Amino acid sequence: MAINAKITAKDIIKLFASACIALLLTSPSIAGTVSITYEDTGTSTDGAGAYKLTIDGVTTYAMNAKSKHPKPGDTWKAEVNTYEDVQNGAGNFNRKDKHIKKYNQIGWLFNYVSVADSITTSRQHLNAAINQAVWKIMSKKVRLDSTAQSIYNYATSGRFDDYNWSNSMRVYSGGKFEFFAAARPPIATPIPSAIFLFGSVIIGLFGIVRRKPDLQVSAD
Repeated sequence: MAINAKITAKDIIKLFASACIALLLTSPSIAGTVSITYEDTGTSTDGAGAYKLTIDGVTTYAMNAKSKHPKPGDTWKAEVNTYEDVQNGAGNFNRKDKHIKKYNQIGWLFNYVSVADSITTSRQHLNAAINQAVWKIMSKKVRLDSTAQSIYNYATSGRFDDYNWSNSMRVYSGGKFEFFAAARPPIATPIPSAIFLFGSVIIGLFGIVRRKPDLQVSAD
C-alpha cells in the first residue's frame, strides 16, 4: 500500500515550534537549575551577611546557610527552590519534618536583610547578626553576640514556624552549599543550545520545501 504525504512550509514551521516548546519544558534552566559563582564576601562583615554571587551570569547578593563559605571563583550547579518546593522536602538541610519550620523562620528574617550592592555600616552589622542567627537555626553549634541571640530568640519563638516566604526569598541548594536570595533576582534564562541546533536543521528543510513545495513522501 502506498501512502502519499505533502510536506509544506507550514508543516515545517509547526514541527519547529513543537520541538522548541518540548525542549524548553525539559530544559534544566526552566526546571530551576542555575550556575552559581562565588565572587567575594560582598557587603558582609565579620564573616557574615550578604555575599556577592553571580547566578547565571547576573550579580546578586545572598545569605549563606552555614558559616563556611566557598572560595572566590568557585562555581557549582544549584537548584532554585521555592517556598512550595521546601514544603515538599527540598533543601540541603530539610531532612526531617521539623526542618521545614527552620526555613520558614529564615524566610521571615530574610525580609530584614539588605541585598543592595552598597549599604550603610549599621545595615552591614544588622545583616551579620541576622546571618549569625540563621547559622544557629540551621546548627546549634554557633555562639552569638547579644544582638544575634535576640534575633534568634524572636525568630524561633514559634511565631514564624508557618511563615509563608514565597514572595520574598528563594533557596539555592547545590552540593554542600545553600544560599538565600531575593525571590525575583534578575536571572537570565538562556535558550537551550539544542534549539539552535534543531533550528539549523529546520532552516535547511525549509529551503528544500521552498524549492520543491509539493515534496511527495511515499511508503509501501
